[in-house]
Amino acid sequence: MIALTGPAGTFWGRLSPAEQAAFAAAATRSGFAAGEVIVGQGEQTKQVYVVLSGHIKVIAGAAAGHGVMLAVCGPGEVLGELSAIDGRPRSATMTAIDAVDVLSLPAVRLQGLCDAHPRIAWSLLEVIAQRLRETDQQRAEYGGGSTMQRVVTLLLDLANRLGKAGVDGVHIASPFTQQELAETASTSRESMARVLRELREEGVITTGRGQFVIHRMERLRELVR
Repeated sequence: MIALTGPAGTFWGRLSPAEQAAFAAAATRSGFAAGEVIVGQGEQTKQVYVVLSGHIKVIAGAAAGHGVMLAVCGPGEVLGELSAIDGRPRSATMTAIDAVDVLSLPAVRLQGLCDAHPRIAWSLLEVIAQRLRETDQQRAEYGGGSTMQRVVTLLLDLANRLGKAGVDGVHIASPFTQQELAETASTSRESMARVLRELREEGVITTGRGQFVIHRMERLRELVR
């Protein structure tokens, strides 16, 4: 049995202990160092992954340092399920943010598991449906509003996914380049830099190399209302 705790709504959290044991028995356990690419966009690999520990960023884009943030996945979450199901090339690049431990399962074994344990297949469908809803919400949030609202929405999203409480606010160690963040917020690097400067001057945030500290979370929420 894999000892894993995570949010109840994750793929792993939806499975019963017996289903978790069956999945783990069929899978291979692997580790990746921080910054290591697990899967590259366009690859023909068909494994599905379940995160045991650490975090993985998922970026859709053609060039290194460019692209749109699709997700940050942590313990209990599943990745790569679309290519495992339809056999098409990978639609995004998955990179370890920190030290990552995963279970990987080839598509053919996934199919056998789903035949033997229908709840595993249903849990995958629930995850896919949830992500479609999140994608629709992301399009709505980043497709309209002012540049300030889009950048603030991105900061709130990062705080929710990666934030850690500190004595002076919420600390975010961002694994994304400035270009990736700007493209996710549907803006330019210059416009994003301007918004961040305004937030710093107001005392809402401080920034450092690859890091944000949100000092006034409620102020950020006010800016997107």
